[in-house]
Amino acid sequence: MSFILRRIATTKTGKQIVRDQALPGDTITLGRDAGNIIHVADLAVNPHHATISSSDGRHVRVAALEGLGFDFNGRSVDAADIDSAAGAELRFGGHRLTIAREDDKIILLVERIDELSQSSKDVDEAKAFSLAGTMPGKRIAAWAFGLLMLLAFLIGPIWAWYSYKNVNERPDGYHADSAWLSGPLSSAHASLKNDCQSCHVEPFVAVTDKACVGCHTGEHKAMSAAHANAPTAMLLAARHPPGVGERILAGFAKTFNKPQGRCVDCHTEHEGAGPMAATPQKFCADCHDGMSARLKTAGHPTTLADASDFGTSHPEFRPLVRPATGGKLVRTTLTKGVVDYNGLKFPHDMHLQATGGVARMAASFRGRFDFGKKLECANCHRVEADGVRVKPVEMERDCAMCHSLAFETVGGVTRTLRHGDPDQVAADLTAYYRSAPPARPLQLGGMQRRRPGAYAEGQVYNIYFNEVAVRPSRAEDAVRAVFSKGGACYDCHTIFAPQAGNGWRVAAVDQTPRYLQKGWFDHDAHKETACADCHVAAPASKASTDLLVPGVRQCRDCHVGENGARLVKVETATESPCAMCHEYHSDGGKPWMPQRRAKKNVTAITNKPLRATYGVSLITGTGGRGLYEVTWRTPALHGARRGG
Repeated sequence: MSFILRRIATTKTGKQIVRDQALPGDTITLGRDAGNIIHVADLAVNPHHATISSSDGRHVRVAALEGLGFDFNGRSVDAADIDSAAGAELRFGGHRLTIAREDDKIILLVERIDELSQSSKDVDEAKAFSLAGTMPGKRIAAWAFGLLMLLAFLIGPIWAWYSYKNVNERPDGYHADSAWLSGPLSSAHASLKNDCQSCHVEPFVAVTDKACVGCHTGEHKAMSAAHANAPTAMLLAARHPPGVGERILAGFAKTFNKPQGRCVDCHTEHEGAGPMAATPQKFCADCHDGMSARLKTAGHPTTLADASDFGTSHPEFRPLVRPATGGKLVRTTLTKGVVDYNGLKFPHDMHLQATGGVARMAASFRGRFDFGKKLECANCHRVEADGVRVKPVEMERDCAMCHSLAFETVGGVTRTLRHGDPDQVAADLTAYYRSAPPARPLQLGGMQRRRPGAYAEGQVYNIYFNEVAVRPSRAEDAVRAVFSKGGACYDCHTIFAPQAGNGWRVAAVDQTPRYLQKGWFDHDAHKETACADCHVAAPASKASTDLLVPGVRQCRDCHVGENGARLVKVETATESPCAMCHEYHSDGGKPWMPQRRAKKNVTAITNKPLRATYGVSLITGTGGRGLYEVTWRTPALHGARRGG
């Protein structure tokens, strides 16, 4: 058994539209609440007015629920039992419910017959029971609200700005123009919180470069050569073609005196407390993505390769190398077979073996030096105190524990050859052989037992004093042995023999302190990573001329693009925008580092006391508004900040 709900709607033209809907169950609810199966939108009807049920599929019982009855055949009742075959009419407010029977189904016909009750005429309940009738009209309210906004966010801020125009530091409290702030100042400019006019010099004029350069004189002069010395036409030609929206925005910026290329285009303020956010990657990619083709078309050819995202589109590194012994440094693309002559002979594979003579020697020194069962990279390559670069290898500090230059012991003191000075080595060996006789045999002593017979004694005598006679000439042989194959110097250095006599020369050792001049790398940030994880070619390298600088492929094992884009599978992805490794200003400091590794900058200007001690005016001077003529003291930078 089922109920059929039939609704009849009449259009403006008098046409009736009939819709049937099958209703589930044996009990139907009716009321004003939208949760009822039959929803009657009439305030004369209770939210849950009545139930309609049938137990045998023929007879229908209608019962009121909340005390308000209904009309049944012209009289008001609270309940009614109806034979669907005979039919009946019921009235709920301005709606009529007709019960009839078609086939085996009970038809419930609902139609609107009268004007709805006064509170439900074409208005919703919220309006009927609100105070809208007692409030001002929409037009008056809109004008009042507009005037309030004008007063709070335009007239008030302008008045506040002019009130403190000639004041170096504002008093604490609320100022109307703070409504224009998009956020708090960064930690670098936190001391200027109450001195808005230091940057916003004129009202309704965007911050100019002059306001920035007035304080940041060093950074402005240290702009990198690639950008500062490039012709303006070249810089403009490098930019990507602007779209329709960008051209519209550029037109507005020009109209309101906001020229392109200002400091604040990159260094945006009021972005939140803490360090200033890094320049987004898009700023760099707008030029460097497809730049070579644009510059070539504009008549400015370049050797720079295109780059847009480190994880997906970045050229191979171009380190500085010496292609020949004693040659000049040249920048070359990092490919297989690139060599770097630093003047040394050193087989990495032999020194990094887990077994063999080098490993056994390292194990024997475990008690005296910080060695393990074999040599590790860190045993010879030591990082600077700032954690950024690796120190050049030094003989006395990194090699002498295994490669000794000792040649004599006097009174328990060991004499060693002078490393790095071939002439001094020759002089020391010559003096040693001229001044020190060979060890005297026991047979020539006064108290030792002698073999009988004069022959044996004479033989020892002749051999010893013959050695004493020729010993000075042995010096030249000793010098030649040191600088020849198998000698102490020859094994590690390239030797140039003299035509005659002394004058031995050793090829100069030129260890490149920084291979990648255009990018930043911090060893301290990678101290949890094994050296061989990045320098993958080191364990198999047989010659010091092998360039062991990691390539882009090794870096991409961890570093992906700014938005996580990647070409290779990465276990631990570090999002790496351009600003992590590259800097626009060549001030030698770290370009940027992730927040989780960033160290707190405790020096805002230079040894600046707390703000309670004195105000900004005592730092900059009291020259009225001549703030930008004051020269600030340049802070002493840490070694890591001086590095590149």
